[in-house]
Amino acid sequence: MKIEDVEVAWIQLPLPAGRGLSGGPITSSTDLVCRITTADGLRGIGEARGAPLPIMAEIVDQGLRPMLLGEDAAATQHLWTKVEAGLFGEGHETRPATWDRRAVLGAMAAVDLALWDVRAKAAGLSVCRLLGGVPHPMPAYCSSGFYMEGQSLEAMAQEALEELNARGFRATKIRVGRGTPEDSAARVRAVRDVVGPDVKIMVDANQAWDTGEAIAHAQAMEPYDLTWLEEPLPSPGRPSRTTGLVKDWDAETGRVAAHTAIPLASGENHITLEECRDLADKGNVRYMQFDCVKNGGVTEFVKVAAYCEAKGVLLAPHHVPHFHVQVAAPFPHASWVEVFDNAKQHIAWPDLFPGYPEVRDGHIECHDRPGWGLEVNERLLRERGTLIHWRT
Repeated sequence: MKIEDVEVAWIQLPLPAGRGLSGGPITSSTDLVCRITTADGLRGIGEARGAPLPIMAEIVDQGLRPMLLGEDAAATQHLWTKVEAGLFGEGHETRPATWDRRAVLGAMAAVDLALWDVRAKAAGLSVCRLLGGVPHPMPAYCSSGFYMEGQSLEAMAQEALEELNARGFRATKIRVGRGTPEDSAARVRAVRDVVGPDVKIMVDANQAWDTGEAIAHAQAMEPYDLTWLEEPLPSPGRPSRTTGLVKDWDAETGRVAAHTAIPLASGENHITLEECRDLADKGNVRYMQFDCVKNGGVTEFVKVAAYCEAKGVLLAPHHVPHFHVQVAAPFPHASWVEVFDNAKQHIAWPDLFPGYPEVRDGHIECHDRPGWGLEVNERLLRERGTLIHWRT
């Protein structure tokens, strides 16, 4: 399966309204798409997020494409190693300064996902089956409870309830991180009051606090039976608002875990197997949220999944459910897939990816079609996207 072409495009669409995290609002829906074509006529697609789209597209086109043309698309580990060596190995300091580690790993993810799509299609299998699984609907939680300008706690809680009921979810995730521990507790209490005792609630702080703050907020929220507290601390290189850089994110996460009864979730910003290892070993997280669409693709995901299984850590991949459901479903320790109200948060997804999986009774379907079970809407990309190297 000789690689004949590597194409890349990206699209950014404004959201109807800004939807805030602890640090500020999200105002647009952003996606990079990669497509790989082989000499056999097979085509595979991948996606990337989490870094500036023009930079990731440039890396795919100028950095990865020359390394991949003429190679065997089935050799996913070989190609991952080759690309890693080319962009992180000897002489990597000569690459453009804008090609930072996060952008490079996002570009690698887009390519790697496309290669796995080709591999699965060549075998006539879904990605789930290629990984040894049997496709089945996966439990999903509705990612909700954003900070909205002028929205009361009661309105936020009611919106979360409406989104739960619309597709039969039995779990929701809301945002915390602004204000005092009492403010965090009030947000959780408002949601618990309307959804009742049987719905699972997760909370996401989006790296808002230092260790002491995280412990105080966690303990204030403990009475409300939370399934997890997600990313309480800033990632390496990202300062806390109050105390600057966290010296050892994983060890400090472990300190938070030791001082609260709420299980911790993290991992979307741990971008390699080694970082996820340290999070599992030092951080004492119950849920690993490694994101293969941001961080290196399926090739790295399966290694993280194996380590987590050995350590008794559950998988709950972050974001992008249309890809993550296929890589979560094969593993017995996968717990949840994150799902959104796309009309509010990710307006491009259903149109950009024909075949987008549906959610019914709180479960997201896992296609048994070859590959990811998705196509790409070229008309939408052509009309509203940016085509860097894309044959229309």
